Amino acid sequence: MNTEYSLLDCAYKHILYKRIPHEVSSSKSIDIKVLKGEKFAFQMMLGFDTDCTVSIGKHPYIGWQGLNGRARVEVTSDYGADISAFFIGYVKDDCGSLTADPILPDPCQDFEAGVPRMVWIEGMVPHDFSGDKLQIGIKVYCQSGYEDESLEIDNDIEVSVADIRLQPLQNSSFHLDLWQHPSNWARLYNAPLWSETHWDIIENNLKELSSIGEKVVTVIASDYPWAGQTCYKFPKNASNLFEYNMVGVKRSIDGRIECDFSVVDRYIGLCAKCGIDSEINIFGLMGNWDAFSFGNPVPEYNDPIRVSVYDEAKGSFSFIRNIDELSQYIRLLFEYFIQRGLWDKTFVMSDEPNNSDIFSKGVEFLNSCSGRKKVLLKSALHDEKFLQESLSHIDSVSFNAELTIKSFDKLQDVKHNINGKGGKLTWFVCCFPDRPNNFIGSPLVENMLMGWLTYYFEMDGFLRWDYAIWPSDPWNEPSYKFPRWRAGDMFFVYPGKDKKPVRSIRWENLKFGIQDFELFKEAEKHGVSKDEIHSILSFALGKKSDMRIETLENYKYKVGMDYSLDYSKYKKAKAALIDKISRGDKFGKTKS
Repeated sequence: MNTEYSLLDCAYKHILYKRIPHEVSSSKSIDIKVLKGEKFAFQMMLGFDTDCTVSIGKHPYIGWQGLNGRARVEVTSDYGADISAFFIGYVKDDCGSLTADPILPDPCQDFEAGVPRMVWIEGMVPHDFSGDKLQIGIKVYCQSGYEDESLEIDNDIEVSVADIRLQPLQNSSFHLDLWQHPSNWARLYNAPLWSETHWDIIENNLKELSSIGEKVVTVIASDYPWAGQTCYKFPKNASNLFEYNMVGVKRSIDGRIECDFSVVDRYIGLCAKCGIDSEINIFGLMGNWDAFSFGNPVPEYNDPIRVSVYDEAKGSFSFIRNIDELSQYIRLLFEYFIQRGLWDKTFVMSDEPNNSDIFSKGVEFLNSCSGRKKVLLKSALHDEKFLQESLSHIDSVSFNAELTIKSFDKLQDVKHNINGKGGKLTWFVCCFPDRPNNFIGSPLVENMLMGWLTYYFEMDGFLRWDYAIWPSDPWNEPSYKFPRWRAGDMFFVYPGKDKKPVRSIRWENLKFGIQDFELFKEAEKHGVSKDEIHSILSFALGKKSDMRIETLENYKYKVGMDYSLDYSKYKKAKAALIDKISRGDKFGKTKS
């Protein structure tokens, strides 16, 4: 059984059955330079000239074909470094191409003759590592029938380790804001809402979010705030995307609105347990979607706040239908956060508002429900006119990519203003622009770019409307609403069989970019100026002054950036900064 392999960086994207260029298939070495405490990864492309079952680890699994054609991958390291290997799975992009994305927990996979597949190899250098080199051994054994295994591949990879410690991402200054959709998580597993099974699913996903440095707790405080992303209009790959209120609301026998905050309390507590506790965002009180086609049960209030309520007198469910009851509900909601001592880090979130009159009336109404406490407001914005008219009301804000580039000349003034209010200035991508983005079809480098561009833009962090809001079958039909949306726009992770999320190589590359953001901040601590860091980054990102916006049809736009898709340029820029830091002796340098 003949074996072929190549070693590739973490940003290489493989498409199954696509012709492999010679420079890819012939790569037998890889250059890796990391910090202590930094997670890293690379890939091995592995192929055989016969159908076979391939295992990772110490156990030689066999497949349905029996004993003929088996291989085993073993990855080791010295000095006790944490090194693991995983198969990468393939899912269809919007064009039907089988694209490498999920990092599978499966211990074995069937390989087709002549069709190479990818293995993801990842590790982390311990903070107390004392050397400057780490050795990773890769061995591939083959076996047929009752023969002994034969060693077919034996390659040692040398990882250079800089004498700099990277802090855990949970302690990162990068303000990561990925919205959570717990109702969707329950639905995908067919788990009853807020059951113990659902809470297991929630905790597993919060742990994964914590691993990348998530800072924000999503609290959904009305029903269907996004109107299910208008899922009811899309029968193709029909997917239920409605989110439910996390607050239990009832109308008592005597007509008073009463609330049960036990779900909210448990969710916030679980987030805190996982280290996600810097900020709380309340969704569902402002900027709710689709008032015209999905309706508004409180017609005297322009912003469609939909609150399902159990009527004790009737023994049935209804909705809050008037301003008086809505005010009662919101007062109770705000009082909960005030009494819990959470008010000063709680923001009422509005998603892409574009009517400043409705917004200002909403601000007035919410403040009338909070007693003497000022309601902190946060918005994800795309509308330049709304920004000019309403920024004074907003305490924390995220700009989409278009608005970010259009606002370069005033970003620092906005940041100073927002930071002075205790908020953050972040940026986001969503179903547009086409590039840069986080779709399955996006170049993997673009996931890493989110951290790099955040530093380059001098912003506090990155926001995305999803961590995981899954269509009905994300493994087999990840494409949804195409071409309006792209496959992967809705999720970074996949639902695993064990109630745990299955990571993707997009997710891990996003993580690597956030680590790099911390490296850039570390360089500042070592006396490297922002201008010098920006100059080094421009080698890979292009000049900020050359970034531009091109307006397209249907209110879409194209972001013009000259960033490179050549991962080696990012490695060179990063190596240059590591070299500058290593020559310094300020905070962050490991002391001997």
